[in-house]
Amino acid sequence: MKRRFLHFAACPIDHSDLELISWESRDVELSSVDLELAAECGVDPEEIKEEIISGVLLNRSRKIYYPIYNGVPRLLTFRTKVSEIFEEKFREKLREVCPEFSLPSEEPATGEADVLRSFSEEWVDYDWDGDTYWNLSAEDMFESMELMLDVKDRPFRNKQILEVGIGIGGIADHMTRSQRCELVGLDLSYAVDGAFTHFSRNPLMHIVQASAFAPPFKAETFDFVYSQGVIHHTYSTKTAFDNLSKLPKKDGRLYIWVYSPYDESRTLNRRVIMGMETVLRPVIWRLPTLLQNVCLLPLIPLYMVHQAAMVKTRADEKQVRYGPREALHAARDRFTPRYIHRHTDEEIMQWFEAAGYSDLQCASKRDLPEFVPESFRSCAGVDGFRSEI
Repeated sequence: MKRRFLHFAACPIDHSDLELISWESRDVELSSVDLELAAECGVDPEEIKEEIISGVLLNRSRKIYYPIYNGVPRLLTFRTKVSEIFEEKFREKLREVCPEFSLPSEEPATGEADVLRSFSEEWVDYDWDGDTYWNLSAEDMFESMELMLDVKDRPFRNKQILEVGIGIGGIADHMTRSQRCELVGLDLSYAVDGAFTHFSRNPLMHIVQASAFAPPFKAETFDFVYSQGVIHHTYSTKTAFDNLSKLPKKDGRLYIWVYSPYDESRTLNRRVIMGMETVLRPVIWRLPTLLQNVCLLPLIPLYMVHQAAMVKTRADEKQVRYGPREALHAARDRFTPRYIHRHTDEEIMQWFEAAGYSDLQCASKRDLPEFVPESFRSCAGVDGFRSEI
């Protein structure tokens, strides 16, 4: 965690300011390019030249602390395995520095512990190599995301951005560099540890473990908030949306992309897979991780064969072939989440309008190049500007 993160952070319970106590840190070597970008974004180099590896963020009025562990601030309002490991590892330090403080012990949102488990298992062992991202090359994924976020007509250069659900962090890292912006990447799962391992050297990218139901920011903090394929995996997409819709500044922008019923019915193959999901997912999400993987093993060859067939079609010529790792990753994403909701463009647009957003556009109605995955275009992707607060 860089000290600059305090510019954005607030207690996720009462949104008060947090006090930093650092125990371990390392220097961050800033290149001339880094310094130039920091100057463009109005960031003091002194705030990003140090990476805090361990420490605490204190809410003194409530006498609670949030761990900074393995470089990542853990701003969840409920106890987790990692927060308890931190508590045990630094017990003496905590007694010395903040003896009257304790971890927050709020109840998580409905099913959130299950969501944390399933997506941690999906992303923790994801071996980022910078070459492929899901079923695309990393280059094509990044270009597709730039098109989905409409960076040409709705740029966010030199702005302060929040990505909700960063996964391994590759898209967040790319956006800070290509769009020359400062970005906070939030994720509920332990994917944040992989993101930190790969991208903590990016001085204008901040990584935080937190929940969309208790975001650790004050209202009206960011110029642009975006979330691609995340909040439909919560118990209530609408409640998650309502929380995120408060975070852009007035005239700030919000982009949300979630699954749609249309995407699952547009081809015979997708209808078959959707039927399998309907039968299998309610059983598989409840199983221990090892048994989940056992159940998914027979599906891995099917995913590999299906993807190889897709690669041969002209429309999908830029897609990459699945190996066993990629096939298991895709199968976990489909069959292990507790929640997968699907919504129409019209439904999401109503949410935007009710939250005071205008100048709305739908990704499905935009003219996008053929190489952008069909699923990107056929799901519900909406963005707009906050005109009322």
